[in-house]
Amino acid sequence: MEPPVRRRLLVGLVVLVAGGTMSLPGTAYAATASQEVQYRKITFPVAGATSYGNTWGASRDGGARQHQGTDVMGHKMQVLVAAHDGTIGWTRTDGNNMLTIRDDDGWEYWYIHINNDTPGTDDGANRPEHMFFPGIESGVRVTAGQPVAYLGDSGNAEGTSPHLHFELHPPGGVVVNSYWSLMLAQGRRVNDRCGFDENPVLRASSVKTTGSYLTLTSDGGVYGYGGAPFFGAMSGKRLNAPAISLVPTPTGNGYWQLAADGGIFSFGGARFFGSTGAKRLNQPVVGMAATPSGNGYWLVARDGGIFSFGDARFAGSTGGMRLNQPIVGMAATPSGNGYWLVAQDGGIFSFGDATFLGSTGGRSPSPVVDLTASPSGKGYWMLTRGGTVLPFGDAAFAGGTDRLGFCAVPEAVKLAPTSTGKGYWIQAADGNTFAFGDAPDQGSIKRQGLATRPIADLAAF
Repeated sequence: MEPPVRRRLLVGLVVLVAGGTMSLPGTAYAATASQEVQYRKITFPVAGATSYGNTWGASRDGGARQHQGTDVMGHKMQVLVAAHDGTIGWTRTDGNNMLTIRDDDGWEYWYIHINNDTPGTDDGANRPEHMFFPGIESGVRVTAGQPVAYLGDSGNAEGTSPHLHFELHPPGGVVVNSYWSLMLAQGRRVNDRCGFDENPVLRASSVKTTGSYLTLTSDGGVYGYGGAPFFGAMSGKRLNAPAISLVPTPTGNGYWQLAADGGIFSFGGARFFGSTGAKRLNQPVVGMAATPSGNGYWLVARDGGIFSFGDARFAGSTGGMRLNQPIVGMAATPSGNGYWLVAQDGGIFSFGDATFLGSTGGRSPSPVVDLTASPSGKGYWMLTRGGTVLPFGDAAFAGGTDRLGFCAVPEAVKLAPTSTGKGYWIQAADGNTFAFGDAPDQGSIKRQGLATRPIADLAAF
């Protein structure tokens, strides 16, 4: 049920396939091929047991209007709580009792059919103490979860089962379906989500609007987004081992492709300085880093053995050490005089002028798959297979795919930072690329339906 005057049904929601960068904190869009939904991060507005369904757009008054909220069925005097931090907007106490809460981003939450009866009756006495909690009036500040009113059957809900008619109004927009937000507030599945995005969000004024990246597949395919330059690929050619890494030159005028046997393939302005492709290795190669000049590079093997080419200086390795877990990646310092190696358990090994800034000490929430240095070289990020981002030093935390609310988090492959260090992209094995902080969402293989081979790497430009 709802009051007689309503805005018209919103048609054709604008959809942004989920990523970390969003225009409003706690606001997102999720999509599948068959259903598009909009949701807002809220606290469920009714305390205690309830039931509800998706009746958005249902006919009311013999087809004269459409239902534009969610009826949350409960019992009289059940406590209603603030769905979000905000300020009480308008209230109505004439027996058709209502209130609204407006949050700091301009979203409004409408509570309709607030109680108007003496407890245990249907007398319509409309006593103030049975409508709102003490102190609840227009202009009062409330916090999410704070009791604000009591559920009832006032207004045009008289003669029906008690319920809260709950509406969700975006700033300056038309009312949208609140059902999806209510579902996620209770951890119930909506498409591929079972919870809200819990990642930090930058304000629009500080969001970077440029940035591009390339995604590498294991067959050597290269896919560009946001205007990233394409210099060539190994797809369609015979590889002795799968492609595992794509490393841009420092000037961005080319890149190297690395295969698991240490084979190097140079494109654009990237020069070939040697490889291990023809050598017999104790362990497969797992990572690569370029020198600041672009005139050399290092390769690292699973046992931590280092292979230096061009002007890359050997600063040490774990090749002769007994490791608890294998090495999975490396990152070079800005000077080119050192590098870090990371093991699958999050152990960090520092060589040359690379400063040890911390590790997980074997307590990583899931296996570590990548290590990336911050632009200053005074920090680094670890990325786990489960999508958790672990920052150290001056590496800024901007979120992770483990906090996007997915029912099943896609396996993470690679983290690539923006030039500012205030954001990054995370590449998932399913072909999705997720943007966080000031990293713009430029698209992904998954959304284009192009992923035909396993995803190997992501490189930022």
